[in-house]
Amino acid sequence: MKQEQQTTQKKGFSHSWFWKKIIDNKVVSILLVSLLVFINIYMIKQISDIFKPIEIILSIVGPPLVFSTIFYYLLNPVVDWLEKKKFTRNLAIAFVFALIIVFIIVGVNFIVPIIQNQLESLIDNWPSYWDSLMLQLDGLLGTEIFTDFMEQMGDTSLIGSFSGQASSFLNVTVGGIGSFIGTLTRVGITLFTTPFIVYYLLKDGKKVPDQLLKIVPTRARNSMREILADINRQVSYYVRGQLLVAMCVGLMFWIGFSIVGLDFALTLGIFAGFMNLIPYLGSFIAYIPTVIIAVVDSPVMLAKVLIVIAIEQLLEGRVISPQILGNSLKIHPINIIFLLLIAGRLFGVMGVVLGIPGYAVLKIVVVRTFEWYQRHSELYEEKQPSSQTAVDTIEE
Repeated sequence: MKQEQQTTQKKGFSHSWFWKKIIDNKVVSILLVSLLVFINIYMIKQISDIFKPIEIILSIVGPPLVFSTIFYYLLNPVVDWLEKKKFTRNLAIAFVFALIIVFIIVGVNFIVPIIQNQLESLIDNWPSYWDSLMLQLDGLLGTEIFTDFMEQMGDTSLIGSFSGQASSFLNVTVGGIGSFIGTLTRVGITLFTTPFIVYYLLKDGKKVPDQLLKIVPTRARNSMREILADINRQVSYYVRGQLLVAMCVGLMFWIGFSIVGLDFALTLGIFAGFMNLIPYLGSFIAYIPTVIIAVVDSPVMLAKVLIVIAIEQLLEGRVISPQILGNSLKIHPINIIFLLLIAGRLFGVMGVVLGIPGYAVLKIVVVRTFEWYQRHSELYEEKQPSSQTAVDTIEE
């Protein structure tokens, strides 16, 4: 009797107005969850000082971990391939590290001096390049608007620089020393610790997911294992793909600019490859100094450079990127542009470079969490019509 009363009470509650309008309502559930999220964000903001030590720790530990992860995803396929060729894991890692040391020595002795000379020459000649570009634009348009504008900008920047230096000399001196020492310390920690972290990641990196899953409840381990596998696959594809595409782009520009005889070909090629790590916007930024140098040189050189850029874009868009990257992240270009702008505003250069893989990781977590919520909330199940309703519909 009591069980029947309890069942009746549950049915009555489940069919009550409160249940139908509030508990079993998708819109209300979403609003309540959103409200709780905003309340948590507000409370975290009010107690943000508590997280200052965590911020300091991340600023020290973060760069080595980021660079170590990048090198791990780049070198791990090579180590796995050597291991299949009867190398032991430790011997394969040692061989890869030896190759890296050889590349560094060759680069320091042969490539770095060339880049240094080209950079010094480019920096010394850049004002004359810019002035020549302004004069050519004025001659092309038949006005002196660009020359007058640059003269006004030069006077304004000169006055502003003198006033700024006079008003903040002491602050710049004292603060600059502290900032320089802090930056030097972080760079030193990154350079010293990154090789050790990369070694242990290459040696024991495959054991990391199993170690992380030990702290996850047993019922959630399979779902968490799938999430970690998706994150590893997406990040590895993106990191390796972007680095390989960037190296190919830099090599193609260097060869193309050297063939047409453009000055500073090696430096401009490396700059173009590095900027290619920033999707869409990076390539446009890399073209600016190249086009300026070509315009100042001659119209023929400008035509040659534009042909090189067109060939590179054709090869990158039709051959290299589809073969290496494909469409693994499945992110719309508009979303990528907005993501780069937001990440750059919040986190600077590192945000621009790492914003897309970070978004991919966050997207996987959110999608998987929402799928779990769909399965367990019973708010997204399609309600089947009852047998009586189906009979009435047939009779009509």
